[in-house]
Amino acid sequence: MAGRTMTMQVINALTGWKGYLAAAAIGAALIVAGAVAWSWRWSSGYDAGHAAALAEVQIQQAAIERGIESERARADAQYRGQVLARQQLEKNLAEAERQRVAAATRLRGLLKRYSDRTTHPATGAGPHAAGPDWIGIFGECVARAESLGRRLGQVGADAAEFADTVNGLQGYARAIQRAR
Repeated sequence: MAGRTMTMQVINALTGWKGYLAAAAIGAALIVAGAVAWSWRWSSGYDAGHAAALAEVQIQQAAIERGIESERARADAQYRGQVLARQQLEKNLAEAERQRVAAATRLRGLLKRYSDRTTHPATGAGPHAAGPDWIGIFGECVARAESLGRRLGQVGADAAEFADTVNGLQGYARAIQRAR
């Protein structure tokens, strides 16, 4: 009976304006609790979406960095190959120049020996005194060939340098296009 009287006292207390006030307080508490729960659920979803987007951006950034690094390694390898080819060309040009200088020196020596023995002491003229000076013409050809060889060596070195520059610029342009 004590439990029943207490229930009656609660019902009597909630009748009238006190009942409306209690219902309003309970309703307000339910609305606030719903708003807090909805806000918490929305913000946790937003945070999860933000974290997922951030992770995706980091994965893409890492992939881009790996791509740039591999392109850089490929370009470096290509450049090293071009440098080695240019060095080999320069070595070949230097060897050809050395051989040309040696041949020119040998020809000068032969020309000097021939000119020393062409003059006959009794007549004062060589065996080809009446004919054209073919040794002089040959010497002139050798001198022109030496000059041309030097100029061609310089042109070859310049061409190798220009080729290095062009290849480097082309590689740079390809790398920029691939990065986009």
